[in-house]
Amino acid sequence: MPRYYFNLYQGKHLISHDDAGYDCPNDEAARQFARMSNGFVALDPIFSSPSGNYHFVVLNEDKQNIFTMPISQRPSSGVSLLS
Repeated sequence: MPRYYFNLYQGKHLISHDDAGYDCPNDEAARQFARMSNGFVALDPIFSSPSGNYHFVVLNEDKQNIFTMPISQRPSSGVSLLS
């Protein structure tokens, strides 16, 4: 099963490097994992600032960028768990 890595960024600044990675059957499963992780990360008050510009960069096992997923937020009411 392929391994994917979920690095957390604020803008261009890497704030959490995923050294371990997670096994996912394919790119779509990795996207769903990132979406779920997005919700958990968004619950942290540090990430509730609308100007934070936090996002995941997801890499495949060859360390190639597969996609980027922003941490979804709503400025008027805080954080949205939906992306």
